[in-house]
Amino acid sequence: MTAAGHSVYVYGVVPAAECGSISLTGVEGAEVRKVEHAGVVALVSAVSGGSLTAAKEVRAHWRVLDEACGTTTVLPVRFGTVMESDDAVRAELLEPNAERLELLLREVSGRVQLNVKGNYDEERLMREVVMGSTAVAELRDRLKGLPAEAGYYERIRLGELVAAEVGNRRATDTRLALETLEPLSLAVKEEELRQADSAFNLAFLVDRDGLDAFGRGVSGLAKQFGERLELHYVGPLPPYSFADVELSSEAAWA
Repeated sequence: MTAAGHSVYVYGVVPAAECGSISLTGVEGAEVRKVEHAGVVALVSAVSGGSLTAAKEVRAHWRVLDEACGTTTVLPVRFGTVMESDDAVRAELLEPNAERLELLLREVSGRVQLNVKGNYDEERLMREVVMGSTAVAELRDRLKGLPAEAGYYERIRLGELVAAEVGNRRATDTRLALETLEPLSLAVKEEELRQADSAFNLAFLVDRDGLDAFGRGVSGLAKQFGERLELHYVGPLPPYSFADVELSSEAAWA
């Protein structure tokens, strides 16, 4: 049961039959334990109820889910989900969502998420854009040596041309990544690009038995891109992008 004066922090949901112990501590350094109902288990820990915005608490949340993912199917719950008690976890989270939880667990059983991101070297990318676009090269040369105010509108136009060329390259590189890796996966999602040098940010749902084949696919893709694009390959992870547990509950959000 929850310690006096503490609420319950929820990490995710796993099948009861496959749920082992979690050796890591969770948010606020608390021990992770189980709340079970109707064949599923919520992984939880005691929490004081204060703000959980610190980066170390986000990392603790992910570490718990990553460890669980190593041995069982995990439905991640959004960071910051806090409930009043173990009874509330059962009555407000597990019980009213039992049918959906069963369906989601069945859909992602034996499957994990793999993230593949591509990043450009910005200087190299700009050189390639200038070399590959006559319009960009000519306008850039025309603006050389002009004072800023003299070529104001032309500089805006140059920025628009460069942005369009970068967008075209992103589309082409994303298409190549999808053509190479999507056949090796069960599902794929294009995630938001958060950095100016990002080419693509892709999440793949893959059978555990297909991890080696997918890894070979990533290696082959890296060779195709060569030095002009750096690949970042992360996983296996819980299926964050494919089992978004937006469950109806009275949970509070930190």
